[in-house]
Order: sequence, then structure tokens, then C-alpha cells
Amino acid sequence: MPRQSKDYYAILGVSRDASQDEIKRAYKKLIKQWHPDLHPENKKEAEEKFKEIQEAYEVLSNPQKKAMYDRFGYVGEAEFSQQTSSGSFEDIFKDFESFLGRDIFDIFFGERGTQERQQNRRRTGEDITLNIEIDFADSLLGKQIPVEYDRYERCEHCQGQGVEPGSGYQTCPRCHGTGVIREERRSIFGVFVSTRTCSTCGGTGRVIKEKCRVCGGSGRIRNRFRTTVNIPAGVSDGARIKIESGGNAGYGGGPYGDLYVLIHVRPDKRFRRQDDDIYVDVTVDYLEAILGTTMKLDLPTGNSTMLRIPAGTQPGTVFRLKGEGAPSVRTGRRGDLYVTVNVRIPKTLSSEEAKLLKELAKIKGIES
Repeated sequence: MPRQSKDYYAILGVSRDASQDEIKRAYKKLIKQWHPDLHPENKKEAEEKFKEIQEAYEVLSNPQKKAMYDRFGYVGEAEFSQQTSSGSFEDIFKDFESFLGRDIFDIFFGERGTQERQQNRRRTGEDITLNIEIDFADSLLGKQIPVEYDRYERCEHCQGQGVEPGSGYQTCPRCHGTGVIREERRSIFGVFVSTRTCSTCGGTGRVIKEKCRVCGGSGRIRNRFRTTVNIPAGVSDGARIKIESGGNAGYGGGPYGDLYVLIHVRPDKRFRRQDDDIYVDVTVDYLEAILGTTMKLDLPTGNSTMLRIPAGTQPGTVFRLKGEGAPSVRTGRRGDLYVTVNVRIPKTLSSEEAKLLKELAKIKGIES
């Protein structure tokens, strides 16, 4: 029984002498118009229309199939409609995505796909990590530290484009300006078409005519870079500071990467930090603990204050000095300083000191 042929030109709304560009434009417009997600109220009809448009374009965009269709009114080998009639719509849409490759962005998002291909050469440069060691006091007060390191900087001769000024670009000889490589695979089920980004031009569709004589086409040159790192007050050991655009220059005129400064705080012999609080131990003579005293206390920032030790202070007593700890990097609010008092008891006594203590023991009724 003879099969009924379809008018693919009518389906796409183009004349029989339409160019490939006209066919492609009509196809993109209809695919966007009849995408089933845009017709939730009548999704089944939209799916059928979507399949029909895809079938028509598959034939008319292929020179061999188009020639056969124009001559006989149908495609002889494994018609597209036969391939798709038994498959689900999801299968058809996957084939549609594979067939289009990156052009799917052009259809649903206007110029987005084209822009992405153009920006394929423009890549952000690599980030750089730098280690800095600072003193404990500097971590509390903050400090500006000059640093220098090697990084790639944008080539001024070609403005980072990698192209010798006055040379420009030419159409990629491998993909012929499309930015993609189209591959066809034949099987018993028909012809399957897949696309992939052209590795020669990176998907841009063009290549450099003449590379920059200064940077060799990379668009960047390695130099020694000097800058100043602002260490914020209250920074803790292991903190990481991000400096935007402090990394390597990008590719093809792309933006710089970032610099990450890893802070290492040298341990202090006296002070210990926990969050924003600081801890320190002090030692007083046993008589000072008994009678009370006032002592000079060095603060972690390098200043000093007077600490009063009340009479009868016991070993291990902790005094809290409010607001003398580390400042918070986020809020600026300072933590507290905790002072633990240790009492020094002599192992040996002078004869006079021993005599006085024995008399004191008798007064208190302590047998020696």
C-alpha cells in the first residue's frame, strides 16, 4: 500500500527554493513556538507538532535526504517518521538536543548560544595561594604586609587577545566557522547525528591569523608582582583572605583570577587564644597570695595594665579582664582576657624565714 507523503516545506512554512539559512530560521522559530512545555493545556498536540517539525527539518537540512525528497516525495532509507513513531517524546527530545548541540541555546535564549561560543576563548585566569606568617600581636592589631610573587599578567602588546595587532582572525579550517564538529553515524535504525565543540577553535568558529610576537599567542606574560596585603585585626590562625583579581591573567582577554592569602600565626609563649578570648598564666609568691599584691600584667597587644591580687588568693584562681581579648573580624567586638594565678611555694627556706613561719604556726596552733 503506497504511503502518504508529507509536505515538509509546508510544515516549516518555507518555499521549495528556500535556502538552508531560511529553513533553519523557520525551524528554530517553530520549535520554540511548539515546545510542549509552553503548551501545558494541550501538551499531546504540541508533542505531535514538535515531532513533525523535527522530522521535516531532519530531511530538509540534509542535502542527500532533501534531494531524495524533492525527487520522489519521500525519503527512502529508514524514514525519520518511522524511526520516531515507536519512540517516546522524551527519546525524540533527547535526539533533538543531540542533533542541535550548542544551537539549542540560540533557539530558546536568543543570542545566548552565540555569545557563549564567542566567550569560549575568554577564560578566567587561575587563582593563586600565598602563605604569610605573622606574630601573635600582629594578628590582634592588624597589619599591612608587602608581598611579592610571580603571576601571569595581561600582555599589553595585544591587550590579552594573543593576536598580533593588525592581524585579526580567520575562519577555523576544521569546523568552517560553525564552532562545532558534526558527526553522522549510520545504523540499522537510520542516521544519527551528533555534535561536539571544535577543539581547534574552542567553539568560537575562528582562529588567530598571526600570534602575538610578545606573548606567543597566550595573551599573558609571567612577571613579578608586588602588592600590599591588609591583615585585619583579630585574624586567626588558618584564616584565608581573598584579594580579587590578584591571581593570574585570564585567557583570550578573560578576567584575572583571585589571590588567596593563607594566614599562619606564630604561637606565643605566654598567650593562648580560643575563639576571641585569650588565656595567660601568671605566678605570684605564696606571701603575695596570702597578703595580697598588685602586679604589672603584660597584655597580648603589647601594652600593660595593673592587676590586683586580693589577699588570700588561692592557686588556680582565674581573673577575667573584660574586653582585653582578641577583636572579632566580623563585628570588631573584643573578647576577654582570662588570667590564671599560680602560687609559687619555695622548696627551701632561709633560717630566718623558717623561724618566722614556725612562730606563725604556733600562733595558729599548727604542730610542726
